[in-house]
Amino acid sequence: MNNFINNIEYHLPEQTIDCHELDKTKPHWHVRNSLPKTGVRYLHHSAKDETTLQLAHKAASKALAGLSENELPDTLIVCTQTPDSLLPHVSACLQHELGLPTSTKCFDISLGCSGYCYGLSVAYGYMAAGISERVLLVTVDNYSKAIDPENKTSFLIFSDGSAATIIDKPEAGPSFLFGTDGSRSDSIRCLNSGISVATGNTDDTPIAKPDLQMDGFKVFQFTVKTIPGEIEKLAEQAGTGMEGIDLFVFHQASNKVLESLAGKLDIPDEKMIMDLYEVGNTTSSTIPIALKRAEESGKLRRGDTIMLFGFGIGLSWSGAVLKY
Repeated sequence: MNNFINNIEYHLPEQTIDCHELDKTKPHWHVRNSLPKTGVRYLHHSAKDETTLQLAHKAASKALAGLSENELPDTLIVCTQTPDSLLPHVSACLQHELGLPTSTKCFDISLGCSGYCYGLSVAYGYMAAGISERVLLVTVDNYSKAIDPENKTSFLIFSDGSAATIIDKPEAGPSFLFGTDGSRSDSIRCLNSGISVATGNTDDTPIAKPDLQMDGFKVFQFTVKTIPGEIEKLAEQAGTGMEGIDLFVFHQASNKVLESLAGKLDIPDEKMIMDLYEVGNTTSSTIPIALKRAEESGKLRRGDTIMLFGFGIGLSWSGAVLKY
């Protein structure tokens, strides 16, 4: 019997920031007081010249290591909102760097914190339709390039990173749930990005740097008011109920968000993954990184029934219940 999630590998940049050390340079931030809320002690930032493609390649090459030619994926999906350029798409460049056959189906999807379960669903849809046999899903974001170092709200949360998941067709398909509230899309946005940056600019007008902005209060309110009901809906739809889930692996937004969700849903501590301290919020990669680290620590075992749930940019959400 095939496991839907065959294998996960991930990469975090070598450059690490100890948030405690920020008290020396930014005492007005009161970082140590923020840690219980964020849950993040160490941030990972890509080097100045380290690209999104390079981050993606480091995770993907780990996932493909040791596979024979017959075992290679026939489809490559890259989920990112920080491509190195508007075009070409990251997956095309990654296919070349990995040495995958030219017959490989390659495309990008533009999603953030809800991107992993969206990616899983697209992969499953391709396999269910007979289009694909094995899929490599790569989630990658390079947010530090778009965050103002004086922006406390974003700086103390987000890390750069990537994850690569090899996906096979299971005997029993996962249960998926999705939603979007675009009326609140300006709660997380990146200013000075995309083609609109250059549109209408005069020759003597400098192009401003990308600037990631997040209204933390609005995002928190959205999460605690909207997401608990959607999680319960997915558990009912999957036929497991909340009590039938062995492990909950949600988007690692912050300790405060995860604790609020666990409290509202009466999820016991032993069933809830909270893994931000050493990693940070890697947006679309938080769920696969948390899965891999939970497996390595023994918290997650093959055969467990798990719920994955992402929420954020859009504002959007996506979830999946599956056998690991």
